[in-house]
Amino acid sequence: MKNKFKKIVATVAAIAVALTTVVVTDVTTAQAAEYDDLYMSASAENGAAGVENKYNFTVNNAGKVYFQIATTEYTGITVTLYNSTGGKVEDANNPLYISSTDEVWTMDSSTGYAINGDMWELPAGDYTYGVKFDTDHQYLINIYQEKPSAKISDSKATVTTGFTKKLSVSGSKVTKWSSSKKSVATVDSKGKVTAKKTGKATISAKCENGQTVKCVVTVKANKYTASKISVGQVTYGKWGMEAYSASFDSKGNLVVKVRIANNTTGRLTQIRSLKVTVKNGSGKTVAKYSTSKKNISVPAYSTKDTSFTIAKSKVKKVDLRNATITCSGNGYGY
Repeated sequence: MKNKFKKIVATVAAIAVALTTVVVTDVTTAQAAEYDDLYMSASAENGAAGVENKYNFTVNNAGKVYFQIATTEYTGITVTLYNSTGGKVEDANNPLYISSTDEVWTMDSSTGYAINGDMWELPAGDYTYGVKFDTDHQYLINIYQEKPSAKISDSKATVTTGFTKKLSVSGSKVTKWSSSKKSVATVDSKGKVTAKKTGKATISAKCENGQTVKCVVTVKANKYTASKISVGQVTYGKWGMEAYSASFDSKGNLVVKVRIANNTTGRLTQIRSLKVTVKNGSGKTVAKYSTSKKNISVPAYSTKDTSFTIAKSKVKKVDLRNATITCSGNGYGY
């Protein structure tokens, strides 16, 4: 893609260097956090009229690259951008001539020096920036680039106890992952979070570019919850059965709690061919309970709760928060 050359008016707040008599002042802490210096004059440089001075620099991450020159007074300047082979980067405005009266010049009232700037959107690679003055001048030059902004894949996440979630960071390399509360959630060197117990923990990723990005992880119990069915939700003359809770007991068995709603004129006394099926978030069956006959006593227009226990050996690992539980059977009564 062709790079678009743009002129920018540099202000004292926006520039990364300030001109003094012979020394470049250091960038501020805030600026250092936002920009990478690709080239910075250590002291005043001499620009002979008609002679091009060249500055080599490397762009490690594609993005905006800024070029700023400070001189003792307004002057005409020709700037040229070259690629790694020494050819001119293709653009209608390359090279660019900046006259002494061009609006790109701005006067820094605090130092009394004239400053101009331009910007290129460049891909990664090696480049050379050429500067040629119309008249002899002392000057300073700074070439710098905005640091890529680090972004974490999730700023908030909910993870079930005993399960994991992978976090990732784009825009910068992560140098260290950490957890504010390891008893709740831990994180390894690759950003994999493991939920330990219910609560909240902040997972932080310290990045190579100086940023620290964070994800607030909420750990919830491995439990299925749903609304309890009511008589009014069942068609008149019918009965219904739905699971409203499921969790693991201390031995690892899965206990499913079910409410039965009877919207008939008689008592429900038995459920035959009863089946309870648990499916994970992907729709795969992970546990089953079945019995040919379940005795129950549910009066007319009433509800009753019961539970079914599925042995640990018959249950695959499942995140109950994302599970689906269905119940079926044939009801009998009088």
